[in-house]
Amino acid sequence: MLAAGALTLRCSVPALAQAHALALVFYGLRLNLFLLYRELALPEEIHQMKKREASFAGRLKRAPVILGCSALYYLMAAPLRISAVAPTSGPAAAALVACSFLGFGIAALGDTIKTYVKAKEGKGYLVTSGPFRYLRHPNYTGELFGWTASALLGALVALSQGASFARSVLPWLIGSAVGWVGILFVLAGEAAAGLEKKQKAKYGGTPKYEEWVQGSWAGPVIAMGGSTDK
Repeated sequence: MLAAGALTLRCSVPALAQAHALALVFYGLRLNLFLLYRELALPEEIHQMKKREASFAGRLKRAPVILGCSALYYLMAAPLRISAVAPTSGPAAAALVACSFLGFGIAALGDTIKTYVKAKEGKGYLVTSGPFRYLRHPNYTGELFGWTASALLGALVALSQGASFARSVLPWLIGSAVGWVGILFVLAGEAAAGLEKKQKAKYGGTPKYEEWVQGSWAGPVIAMGGSTDK
């Protein structure tokens, strides 16, 4: 995402595409720095990224997952390809860029606060402060909000330029839709739904948890099993 945005900024593109590209640069740069800090500065029980076998066979075994993630992110960058070649835009498109920044910002705030609190209070501490007071998974909900705004931006720009332009960018429109569906299932299904189950199993029945659940929103959740915790 960082590279996709940076490469677009090197080209002569409209102001809307520049802002759109900056949103992806922000997302990619922030996430890379966050994961690097978490890996280098925090104990394994906090960041939960366990060391894996470094042999050729071990790397080859993980190749399908890596390639699948790469393909997903490629498709999620498709809306930027559309905005980069659109000759005009309007206030609605600008608002969607702002929403994309907002979503990625909420995700960044959620990751930062959760990491800080758990590093201070311990892995088993239930974080309910900051954005977690209202969103039980602000990192997942915010990121999905940002990607949804980006996908809608691509569709809005394509359709607002007329049928001829929409046909010319149809492959990117399809890719954008597939990418959005993919990240929806990753964030709302594997991540948010899985974490909901883990938190209920661990904290369910405690006054703090029950009060928190009553006053907060889980965000989009698709029950499909599995779990991923940031």
